[in-house]
Formats: sequence, C-alpha cells, structure tokens
Amino acid sequence: MNKKTFMATPVRRSSTSLFSNAFIDFYHLVVRMTWPRFLASFVIVFLAINFLFGFLYSLEHDSIAGLKGIGFLEYFFFSVQTLATIGYGSLYPQTFYGHVLVTIEAMFGLLGVGMFAALAFARISLPRSRVVFSKTAVVSDFEGCPALMFRMANERNNRIIGAEVELSLFIQVTTKEGQSMRRIYDLNLARNHTPMLALTWLVIHPLDANSPLSKLSQEELAKADFALVATVKGLDETVSQMIHSNYTYTFEDIKWNHRFVDLFRNNESGGKAFIDQTLIHDTIDQSL
Repeated sequence: MNKKTFMATPVRRSSTSLFSNAFIDFYHLVVRMTWPRFLASFVIVFLAINFLFGFLYSLEHDSIAGLKGIGFLEYFFFSVQTLATIGYGSLYPQTFYGHVLVTIEAMFGLLGVGMFAALAFARISLPRSRVVFSKTAVVSDFEGCPALMFRMANERNNRIIGAEVELSLFIQVTTKEGQSMRRIYDLNLARNHTPMLALTWLVIHPLDANSPLSKLSQEELAKADFALVATVKGLDETVSQMIHSNYTYTFEDIKWNHRFVDLFRNNESGGKAFIDQTLIHDTIDQSL
C-alpha cells in the first residue's frame, strides 16, 4: 500500500453534499487550513467586501462628503475606514443612502473582526504535539523472539503524561466469498503505556504466534497491500490538554535484520551523558 495513497484516499461526493459540507464544516475547514491559506483568505475576503461597498457607495456620487474627485479609489478607501472602524473624519456620509450603507457595513465590520479574531485564537490555542517517529521500522530479535520495532521521541522540552501508543495493521484481504475488503488488526505491544514520555520510547511488537504478521513471510508482505499505523496520545503537562500524533509505515519503511543506533552519547568534555535525537532514524545492519 502506498503511504500517500493510504493517508489521503480520495472520496467522490455529490455536488449537493460538497455545498452543504462547506457550511456545516466551516469551522473545521478553517482550523485545518495552513496559516498562509488562512491569511490569504482573510485578505481576499477583506478586499472583496471593500470593493463591494466601494461600488455601492459610488452608485450615488454625493453620498460621501470630503471626496477629492480621484474616482473609485476614494469610495474604496472610505469603505476600508468604515469596515475597520478607523474613521479619520475627513470622509463621512452625507446622504440617507450613505448612512444606510455605513450602518450595514459597520455591522459587517463588527461581525467580521470578531469572527476572524475568534478563528485566529482558536487556531493558536489548539494543542499540537511534536512527537517525532523514526522514519523506518526494524525487524530483529529482541529477548530471543523476532520483533517489529520503531521508536519515537518528544521534541519539546517537557513531558507527555500518561502516554499511550497503539499499533494497527491495515491490510487488504479477500474473503472466502471472493469479496475484497480492508481489515484492521490491533497488534499487541510489549508495552503500550508509559507514565511520562520525556525522552524516547522504543515500541516493540513481538512477532509471536498471536501476531498476524508472523503468518506472512517477507516475500508475502512485499506483495501484500498493507500499512502499519502507529498512534500515540497523552496529556501535555504544559498546557494540560490531550495531544496526539500518528505515523504510517509501509513495507518500504521496514528494514529486516536491522537494529536502531543507540541514542545515548557520552559528553566528550566529561559531562553527563545525553540523548542525541538526531540519530532517531539511524539503523545498523546486523548481517554485516
């Protein structure tokens, strides 16, 4: 199974469903988008509203007092002042039509500023983990039994309290009736909970008789359509909120007869030993 395909499988939906979901999941959509897209959306909406109200003001040329006769830009910039509640005083509405438009635009401005500020705060306040997973998983003997292993570490200088990890196997199988379906197996781990994740964690799945992976040879796994999904969650001690992260391994990410490089390093200056997280992805071929 291709990792990119597994992570983002396209789904075809009706145009009606897409239209309704755009409104129902607006908050979810805005919170998920990147900061450049969020800021670009703000600029586009802000300019669009001002162009619209600038055009409406220009329909009655004497609706705004203090104009210097430089054309549409004056109406546009007056709209900017009104929408942003700036009000320098040099331009002001002088007709009933102008006052009505200013009233409507002021309501748009109050609602818009409040909404964008709330969305920006929601994006900033969302708890995000900085758990790094090893780019590869290894298969080698551990305590006399073959095991699948990967490791992870907390990149922040704090702790994740009550961290729990799960490893699931997603594999495409064909039933006895000839129906193709994707099955999910929860894989047993030597340890799936730690009181606190502050340094690193080597996650171990024994390839014993209870493991569905033990029933497949390396050649069969190479042909199988499968993915291993690792998920970790816990309480960030700094913000006291639940955080989570996940990573997907495919057959190309598994190294056989390899082991991970030790992360503990002695300080050359004679100080305390330290953990070098830059080596979290490094492995050694045991057959050499």
